[in-house]
Amino acid sequence: MEFAQFFARFDTKVTLIQRSSHVLKDMDEDASIAIEAAFRNERITVHTGTKLLDARKSGAKKIIEFEKDGRTMECEAEQILHALGRSPHTAGLGLEAAGVETDRDRIITQPTQQTSVPHIYAAGDCCGPFEIVHIAIQQGETAAHNIAHPNCPRSMDYRLLISVVFTDPQMATVGLTEKEAMARGINYKTTSYPFNDHGKSLIMDALDGFVKLLADPVSGEILGGSCVGPVGGELIHEIVAAMYQRMTVHSLASMPHYHPTLAEIWTYPAEELAGQIP
Repeated sequence: MEFAQFFARFDTKVTLIQRSSHVLKDMDEDASIAIEAAFRNERITVHTGTKLLDARKSGAKKIIEFEKDGRTMECEAEQILHALGRSPHTAGLGLEAAGVETDRDRIITQPTQQTSVPHIYAAGDCCGPFEIVHIAIQQGETAAHNIAHPNCPRSMDYRLLISVVFTDPQMATVGLTEKEAMARGINYKTTSYPFNDHGKSLIMDALDGFVKLLADPVSGEILGGSCVGPVGGELIHEIVAAMYQRMTVHSLASMPHYHPTLAEIWTYPAEELAGQIP
């Protein structure tokens, strides 16, 4: 966690208070557990499954009061970071007068980026469904193309959705997570490999986390990848490229990787899955 490293230089105690039962509630449980373990190793105090009761100032200090396991607890700090996400600021645009439908101020769009009024398009955080820069750019390009070429429209494809959380270690995913695959009833095979048994990460003393692949149990096509570890936001792009070309775990396992590098860690889960899928 980058903030944790910064505060540590000033001997400031860092406490993370989370409403959900895991640090990263939208990620797979194994990823969340690995991140939480790394936080605790950095001497960050972690409270999960909490309910915020009060936030107040007392002199130069700030106090958070919260409930955990039926008990009321307090945490005192110099500064508080309150992270609740973002809401679209569309209320003053007069969308209702134009007949553009919204949901909690978020503009409803089709995969073509058309709104409920076909000649009006929207792109980016104002419409979602993901508040990510490269997604906003792709949506804008899709909207611009469809405005200029209405007879050959393009549609957004979120198969290669990338997510990066810049904690330390970093957490990154592309494509399906196990949680999403199970929710959608998609069959898959998966396996993972830890950084604490990988040559380059041992050299770097970067031992937290793992990489994980999901593959189609029949064809072996890579359906998703996850990385909790050093430069995870960079490493995930190998799986982005592989999925863009619809590679299988067999082809990824046979692709040359230089030793010792961090990137070669992907070959281990790929080889294991290739051995399980004919």
